[in-house]
Parts: sequence; C-alpha cells; structure tokens
Amino acid sequence: MICRLVPLVVAAMLLAGCVPTEVRQEPPAQAPVAVPVQSPVAPPAPAPVVAPPAADPKFVVLDDKAAREALTVELLKELPPDGHITIRAHLRNPTGREIKPVVSWEATGTSWQGERVTTPLLAPGGEGVIEVHTKVGAKLFPLPRAKIEIVDGTHRLYGWSFLADALAGIGPMVREWNVVGPFDLGLGEKTDAERNDKTRNLPPQRDFVKGRLPGWENPLPPEKQVDLGTMYPGKAGKRTSWEPIKAGPSGLVDLAAHFTGDDTVACAVSYIHSPKGGKHEFTCGSDDSIRVAINGKEVWKKHAERGAACDADVFSADLKQGWNEVLVKLAHRSGDWGFYFRVIDPERALKFALRPAAGDKR
Repeated sequence: MICRLVPLVVAAMLLAGCVPTEVRQEPPAQAPVAVPVQSPVAPPAPAPVVAPPAADPKFVVLDDKAAREALTVELLKELPPDGHITIRAHLRNPTGREIKPVVSWEATGTSWQGERVTTPLLAPGGEGVIEVHTKVGAKLFPLPRAKIEIVDGTHRLYGWSFLADALAGIGPMVREWNVVGPFDLGLGEKTDAERNDKTRNLPPQRDFVKGRLPGWENPLPPEKQVDLGTMYPGKAGKRTSWEPIKAGPSGLVDLAAHFTGDDTVACAVSYIHSPKGGKHEFTCGSDDSIRVAINGKEVWKKHAERGAACDADVFSADLKQGWNEVLVKLAHRSGDWGFYFRVIDPERALKFALRPAAGDKR
C-alpha cells in the first residue's frame, strides 16, 4: 500500500513546487570536422639533360711550337733619319678557321708612336703579311708593349712579340759567351729567416737578402783578370774553368741549363770589335742581379731579384777602336738563371767573337 502512495506524494509535491528540479544542459552536438585528404606529393622532375655544345670542327687547339714558328719577322736594315719605320711580319694561319690578326700596342713612356696597321684575312693554312707603321724618336728603348694576336671573339688564342725580333738587325743580341762558375754568393749556412729581409718585400713578393753578399760585392778572380785558359776555385772548393755557351733562339743565355745550385755567382765574357770606336746604346735583362764591365770598367749594375726580360735595362757606354772585352757578372738565388745582352748597331759595323781575332787591333 505504501509503495503505491509514494509516487503519488512525489507527484503532488512537484505540482506544489516543493521539490527543486535540476536541469542538465547537454552540450550541443559538434558538427563533424572535415579532415582534408592530402594528395600524394609528386617526386621532383629530373633536371633536363643538356647536351654539351658540339665542338666546332674548324677549331684547332694551337700547338705551342707550331704557333711560335708560324710568325717570321723581317729584320730592320736601317733606322731612317725621319724615324718612320715599317715592320713586316709574315704569318701562316696555324688554326683551322679563317682569322684576321690584330695588333696590340702600348707605347706609354717610350719614344715610339703607332701610326697604322694593315692585317690580312687569312684562310686556314693561308699566309699573309702584316705591316706595322710606326715612328720612333731619339731613343729606341724602352720598347712599346706590342704583339700580333689571334683572337676568337674576346678570347685570345695566341700572341707574338715582334719588335725585339725586328730590331735584331740593327740591335743584335750577343749570342756567344765564355762562362765560368758557379762561385759562392756568400750566404753561408744562414736560414731563410736569417737571410731574408722581409721589410723590403714589394709586390710581387720577393725575398731580399740582409747584410753583405761577398760573392756579389767583391771582385771574383775572373773579374780581376780574364784568362780563358785558367781554372778557378768555385763554390765548395770545386774547380771551374771557362766554357763556351750559346744563347737560345730568343737570345737568352740560359745559365740554369749549364750550372747547378742556388745562391751562386757566375761570370760571362765576350768580345765586340768596333772599326772606329764610339758610344753605343746597350740593353740587358737578367735573372737575378747583373753587373757589366767593358774593358775593365763597370758601366752598369742592377741588384735585384727578378726574372730575365729582354731589354729590361738600358745604358750607354763607349767602345774603343778594335776589340772590346765585355764581362758580365750574374748573381743567382734560386730557380731560373740567365741573361740577355744587346748592343745597338744601326750601321751594322760591329763584330762579335768568343776570342779576339789574331792580328786585329786590341
């Protein structure tokens, strides 16, 4: 009975407001979230294959020896009084394509002026004559920086220096020498740190020697008196005597091919015959330092660590009538070693020899 009354009582109470009610708010239903579907990533496309440019079948890589021999320069026979000179060079095209040579010319600081140039169009294997018209003032040297060049667009394929060759007729190289050495430069057992004066280095970097160099500064036995039949004590006590040597095609007397060792000195002597004597202009270039004495009198000295360059130094000196003794002393640190020597002889009257000819006036 009681069990039946309870629900009725509760219902009555609810109607009367006697029992509080708790309303539970359900969270609003969440809308479904769309998940993006990622499409698979395609692999990167391979880089396109670029075929190398086809080689120009006409192009020929220049062989150095063949290129050197492709140009022949005519010797100047005289210096005209008005200074106008025409230099002619014969060029055989060493490439497999048609070319038109060009001439580069830089005469700043010289007595030369470029006037005009004529250059031929050369077929493969063809030959032609290049003419360079110039005017020179009172001094032949220094020479302009001048080259005959083959260019391919902006690319220089090959170039030939030609002025020094043209002047060989009136300014011949002295090509035959008696040489003796090597003698000791006088550095002893010093280390590089002890002997190199870094405070004097100038671009390009070179090592100058601290202190005295007895072998360079003091006269060597061959300098005191030249006797081509005498032997001398050389470096490390090794006996040495005079030997003949010839310059190469460029005029370089290559001492490194004849002597071995670093920090050394050598002497070279040759003879020039002048029919009437007088003042002449000389040029030389050396690796490294050089001293020049004519008939026992020093006429030029250049103390430097450098490479040999033709006509690098210019000086004037007197030749007496008859035979003149030219003695060159050369100091050497390391690497290449050699020198060039030229005398200007517009009249082409001078003679050269390893020894004075018997019977000629000395």
